[in-house]
Amino acid sequence: MHSPPPKATELESRCVEDDAQRLSLRIRNWRPTTPAPARGTTRATEPEPAGPPGHGLPEIQARNLTADVLRDAVRTHGALLVRNLLPEALHPELVRAIDRVTAACDGAEPFTRHYYAPPDALREKMPGGELGRSRAFHRDSGSAMCAEAPSVAEVLLQLYESLGLKALFTDYLSEAPCLSVKKWVLRKTRLPVHQAGWHQDGAFMGADINSINLWIPLTRCGGDTGAPGMDVVPTRLTEIVAANGALFDWSVSPESVNDHFRDTPPIAPVFNAGDALLFDHLFLHRTQYRSDFQRPRYAIETWFFGQSAAPLNQVPVTW
Repeated sequence: MHSPPPKATELESRCVEDDAQRLSLRIRNWRPTTPAPARGTTRATEPEPAGPPGHGLPEIQARNLTADVLRDAVRTHGALLVRNLLPEALHPELVRAIDRVTAACDGAEPFTRHYYAPPDALREKMPGGELGRSRAFHRDSGSAMCAEAPSVAEVLLQLYESLGLKALFTDYLSEAPCLSVKKWVLRKTRLPVHQAGWHQDGAFMGADINSINLWIPLTRCGGDTGAPGMDVVPTRLTEIVAANGALFDWSVSPESVNDHFRDTPPIAPVFNAGDALLFDHLFLHRTQYRSDFQRPRYAIETWFFGQSAAPLNQVPVTW
């Protein structure tokens, strides 16, 4: 039994200064550890048979989520869809927090420091304009780095631990998990949605890492719901796909995806608010693209890495 998740409504009663100091220490104190003897499945390994051609993603209810179930799903299909991971009572307050953090980062409205209080360690670890470039990238897409709001970050860490995720990811990665400043993101898609490139995050984080990503939509999205979900290729890959013909050196062209994955063509799963998609840095995906989206999609994305194999260019954060 896990303790009840903390309520997001308690956020504004927190001490922002304490949270900012705590997050700064998490960033400054991160150190790589010695690799564990046994690793998770996130390094390149041969996939197991993934079922008949066109088979979709495996999915389970949150109560059935274990490291072994996650490991098998990633090994065969590259990802696992977990239904009802996040308690419904928390959805409205987390949406509210995302609205306020993204607006504060955009300079649109003055909110309390609970929604924007960048810790000193951000500028120390992202010097020479790097922090400004990251902020501009997120601002243009309607997202924000969670680390810009330390109180939100600390509440989310408590929530993840209360859901048993710290123990789960420790088991899955075979070592203590850490996070990342750049890859811990609060998202609210801007409309209209621009066509995004197919990509594997390992193309810019590095292929030889130990990772698992937690993507939680707070909006019903995907398919024909009217809000953008995620397009995915439901198969296990063991290397970074070539970027020939793509817009960016880290992306994959739509033509290449269609040509190379005819047996496992892309799908656009329907996600309910509070579901979760778990995948690693080799999984091929993109933000769902259609011209007729009518509603924005809220989501929280958190990449976790093994403490011995975290990408330094993403600014690791101790958990």
